[in-house]
Amino acid sequence: MKKFEYKTVKVEPKGFWQTKLDPEELDKILNALGQEGWELVGMQDLAVNGTSWTFHYTFKRSLD
Repeated sequence: MKKFEYKTVKVEPKGFWQTKLDPEELDKILNALGQEGWELVGMQDLAVNGTSWTFHYTFKRSLD
């Protein structure tokens, strides 16, 4: 039976109203984790009244 470990990364938008998410910075984070063997399996946008305040990215990688 395959075994996995999981990791959740919190990414918060920047800017005055916290509405700016830098795609290049996000790519750096995702690519770095991919190089470590992590696979993105889910993303959750935590929004309040239609405004995104933070994003949680969940990754997994095999322990084998």
